[in-house]
Amino acid sequence: MLKDKNIICFAPTDWWAMNPSCTTHIMQRIAKKNKVLYINPFSSDLLVANKSGITRRIARKLKSIAKFLKQPQKNLYVFSPIFLPFQGKRTIDALNNFLLRAQIKTVCSLTEMSEPLLWIENLRAADLLESFQPIGIIFHVSDLFAEDEYVAHREILRQREEKISKASDILICVSQGLYDAKSAHHNNVVYLPHGVDFELFQEAAHKGQWLKELANVPKPIAGYFGTMTAYNDIELLLWCAHKLPNVSFVLAGQITGGDYSQLKQMNNVYFLGRLPYEKIPRLCACFDVCLLQWKMSRWIECCNPLKMFEYMASGKPIVSVPIKEAMQYSDIISIAHNKEQFAEAIRWELQNDTIERSRKRIEIAKNHSWDTHVEKISELIENAITTKQSGQFHLASQSLGEISR
Repeated sequence: MLKDKNIICFAPTDWWAMNPSCTTHIMQRIAKKNKVLYINPFSSDLLVANKSGITRRIARKLKSIAKFLKQPQKNLYVFSPIFLPFQGKRTIDALNNFLLRAQIKTVCSLTEMSEPLLWIENLRAADLLESFQPIGIIFHVSDLFAEDEYVAHREILRQREEKISKASDILICVSQGLYDAKSAHHNNVVYLPHGVDFELFQEAAHKGQWLKELANVPKPIAGYFGTMTAYNDIELLLWCAHKLPNVSFVLAGQITGGDYSQLKQMNNVYFLGRLPYEKIPRLCACFDVCLLQWKMSRWIECCNPLKMFEYMASGKPIVSVPIKEAMQYSDIISIAHNKEQFAEAIRWELQNDTIERSRKRIEIAKNHSWDTHVEKISELIENAITTKQSGQFHLASQSLGEISR
């Protein structure tokens, strides 16, 4: 296990979200033996290509900034810097970089962070690399960042991503698609998918406690939890709810984009809103089939849904759109290529799932616990630091089998 390091983490997901991000899970564990400064997002751009949901995004960002510097657990500090919510213009970027450098320098002094290891997921960190003299840089590639439809300045994103990629000692990719893209140009790339709080979801599945939020929801339940945006395939959900009137569709999470008004009018669709994370395993245990429903795009095709292994840990059947990470488990996950297939797959899973398939899902999830993944990450980092200090070349690319299994 990595120990006695100072780690500065630039990550793109709010620490206080309903579903903690992959980096949140990782840093919570690494902070047990290291000091971690987790810097909340500072890349929001209101000059975006897609203006929908801007008001909600502003409110979320202001709420985050108001927290400024918090310490949610020993050795772990979460910092939400003040910045102008615009980017892409030279003068604004220069002013933001000045503000960010000054604030981060102050917080590093307050928290006694020196000679840090940088963990980067937020591409805006590219403009701040020269502010540090890190012992190492880890680029956690969790998405096709430059393909974000909410961002207007994609070329700037691509430039920042390449700068970080070149400066990094390790690039950790969470999906095979991301690994293939990065390893074609860099030789220090590894594939390590997301993990899961295995014991948490398994315990909830064994107890089978009913949630009060589902008191008036009849079985069977097809469920999804997570932030709901325009990326979710709302038309697909409408089709399934119409074709399967005896199935209750339960959706838990904040709506931050997309038009869900028609779904809200359906008698067999239930919106639970935002639930605290401690309720999510119990909610998952109440599902009869779990859903991974997004509009297919290059972004989604190469993603690795964090909730996929959470669904598996509960042992529940899963229906997914053709995401590559889900398709490698097509013997235990139903893959649907259109809305008709998706509805039929829900019906099939409700009637035909077996104990053997459930046990296989559970076993796969067990092999991907966050604790196991953090041990692998720690070993990678220690090796990279040793290699860097000895003046040798970057870590060689490692295959899927060597890292993720």
